Amino acid sequence: MSYTFKNKFVFTLALSALCVGAFAQGETRFGIKAGITSAQLYGPDIHQLSNNGNPSSLSGFHFGMFVNSKIKKDFWIKSELLLIQKGGMLQTEGKSGVQFQSKFKSQYIDVYPISPTFHWKGFQVLAGPYISMLLSSSAQDSVGNANSNIFGSATTLSSYRQKLDAGVVIGAEYETKWGISIGLRYTRGYVPLFENPSLLVTNVGGPPQPQQKVYNETLNFSLGYSFGNSKKEKPKTK
Repeated sequence: MSYTFKNKFVFTLALSALCVGAFAQGETRFGIKAGITSAQLYGPDIHQLSNNGNPSSLSGFHFGMFVNSKIKKDFWIKSELLLIQKGGMLQTEGKSGVQFQSKFKSQYIDVYPISPTFHWKGFQVLAGPYISMLLSSSAQDSVGNANSNIFGSATTLSSYRQKLDAGVVIGAEYETKWGISIGLRYTRGYVPLFENPSLLVTNVGGPPQPQQKVYNETLNFSLGYSFGNSKKEKPKTK
């Protein structure tokens, strides 16, 4: 799948998600949100990236927009588009054998197309899928410089970043009657971060090594604001 096709696919998915909200029956609310992200990496092969096998979390940010579409009284559909930072702090060994912390940082566009959301008074509980497009990626070297070669190019054979991620999100929010909301989200990715990372170290003439299993996960704390009801329910006619 070409990178251009992936871009078009994610853009189309994002546009479709917004259309779901815009044309849903009943009440529709548009809003913006921003907050902090605690990003982490997980997976059985995490020791291949971080020497101690237990990287620490990386603090970042996120911001974007959302659409809440009312289906029934207590059941809504939430769609979101976010710019978000993910990654982790890796334990890495330099050329001199000295251990140092490497900031493994990535910028994504996250699309949450359809998250079923249950409302009770001001409280909301949601769950659903997400898909991400990688915008940039880098890892710090021993002197603190960010190396972006891991992003990959058309000539890169292996050990480059996957350009798409996908997974699930669960979360809870509370929204006041003035449209101000506060929320907590957890996302867990299921697409390996690197494309065939072991290809270059395969034994000559031997079979390819298994795909490295390292994935994204984040905990997001957000503040948001809903601009009110852009579409109100039509009164029932007798």
